[in-house]
Amino acid sequence: MPQFTPLPPSAAATAATLPASYALSLLVLMIERGHRDSDVLAGSQLTREQLQDQRAQIGAWQYAVLLANARRLDADHGLAYELGLRSQVTKHGFVGFGLISCATLREAIEFSERYFRARVPAFTNSMSVSGGQVVIELHETLPLGPFRDFIMDLVVVELCSLFAKVLGLDPGVSGWISEIGVPHAEPAAYARYRDRLPPFHFGQKAVEIRFPASMLDEPIATADPVSVQLAIERCEQEMTRQAAASGTRGQVLQRLVCQGGRYPEVGDVAQAMHTSERTLKRRLQDEGTSFQALLDEIRQRDAMRLLGNPKLAIKQVAEAVGYSDPANFARAFGKWTGCSPKAWRERFAAGSGAPADTPPGPN
Repeated sequence: MPQFTPLPPSAAATAATLPASYALSLLVLMIERGHRDSDVLAGSQLTREQLQDQRAQIGAWQYAVLLANARRLDADHGLAYELGLRSQVTKHGFVGFGLISCATLREAIEFSERYFRARVPAFTNSMSVSGGQVVIELHETLPLGPFRDFIMDLVVVELCSLFAKVLGLDPGVSGWISEIGVPHAEPAAYARYRDRLPPFHFGQKAVEIRFPASMLDEPIATADPVSVQLAIERCEQEMTRQAAASGTRGQVLQRLVCQGGRYPEVGDVAQAMHTSERTLKRRLQDEGTSFQALLDEIRQRDAMRLLGNPKLAIKQVAEAVGYSDPANFARAFGKWTGCSPKAWRERFAAGSGAPADTPPGPN
């Protein structure tokens, strides 16, 4: 049988992290809708307590697991709109503190361009002025797969909501100052949220937010230059801390890419990092993890992505992530996620309605 190689994400995608508060917002909304936290967190290796830690970071892949679970439990695109509308400035920590402390909306957008990008590495944004309108275009930097439309809708609604809150505006009274353009077709849920959302234009060439250029120099009532400087210092410290936190763990994750049904062994990774196997193990231990734990994390991520492709037999998925015996793969997958590979595939199919990445053909 031909071997399949999981389509590897970029090194940035492998080690990318997000603030745990973003996942907590999703979890809280799902609980409000009557779902159990254990069902939402299944397979993510996360607990509610971890998400409640204001300083905690989670893997981007773990947020993707939560999204897959949420879409399985409640296949409603309105979740994206609801999460975006509910977003509070305080959710974003010192980034949010810096936004409300800027002098004008222009300064707030420039502040967000630097620090939101570091906080949420899934996209970048660029700002231009054309025909009396500001155009903020969002660009995907990490593969969002079947969740792309959902995540981009969440992000653009959240940004519009934050712009309004920074200016002290209530869209329910004064109306939205912004409009949104997205490439995808109109979801069924949009009709229910139309009156609460900025005007959407579907089937556009890019993901964009537009609003009058005259708003750029609107003053922010809570402006405080001292607070802005404090926010900048704290954000820079956080960026430095995150870079240091990735440390050896991040370097190992970048190298754990499956080739021909085989992941690198600890000796291979140590050699690639120009260190000894013993030193590598010690460094990982100092960071509170191990090579086997990281390998299991990557195998789980790759297995879940491949199981989302109904064209691949479970035996092929097992071989693709290094298991020659499907029974051993099933046991490992059950340990990671609490369910069988078949059950995970059925849940994904019921929740996402979109195919996962397809691995390349035979090597």
